[in-house]
Amino acid sequence: MAAKSRAGEPAGRRPDRLAAGMAAGFIVLLLATELVLSLPDKSASASTVAQFYTEHRVFIIALQVVGFVAAGLLGAYAWRLRMVDRAVAAAGVLVAVCALAPGLITLVLAVVADPANPGPAGRWNALEPRGDDILFIGIAVFAVAVAVRLGRDLPLLGVVAGLVALACLARLILEAMGSSRGVLESVAPLGFVVLVGVMAVLSFRGIFEQRPRRMAGSPAGRSRDT
Repeated sequence: MAAKSRAGEPAGRRPDRLAAGMAAGFIVLLLATELVLSLPDKSASASTVAQFYTEHRVFIIALQVVGFVAAGLLGAYAWRLRMVDRAVAAAGVLVAVCALAPGLITLVLAVVADPANPGPAGRWNALEPRGDDILFIGIAVFAVAVAVRLGRDLPLLGVVAGLVALACLARLILEAMGSSRGVLESVAPLGFVVLVGVMAVLSFRGIFEQRPRRMAGSPAGRSRDT
């Protein structure tokens, strides 16, 4: 039987339940903001967009504030990952910053929307896809960092991260080509949620801290702390 620590965990594990809670909070708030209201897409007319945002102005602004809190939780979780891997932590903070872009565009749109003058609303609505592109670039960088830096010791996590990175890159390429994104419209963001969820479980169980430390300069690679 494996040795147990005083906290009842296998020896060598140091669960980070605070980090896991931050990641879980991010997922809950993200899903809450994404599922409660569908916004007009980029093909909607300026008048339609202005009317919609005017009618739902207060609610949309409130949702964006909740989204900013979710981004803050993601950034805080990423910051705690610096003890696991600094590159992954930096990429996670980058995602949190990138996650502000879509919300800021939507927030401005909600403020400027005016059915009597729909032009500004139409222009800001046309920028919404660019905000999403910024976010998915950040997610792709994060997923690659996780796959490369953590996937060597945690293969399942590496596979999930690799699939997320591929989905994001495919989505960005299709967007640049002007082609329909099809199922990637949902697969990429859901994959990111799954990735963060898996990492939250690993943090909660202290598995990150059980990763073998690699000797600097050895054929296996450098230490995670260098």
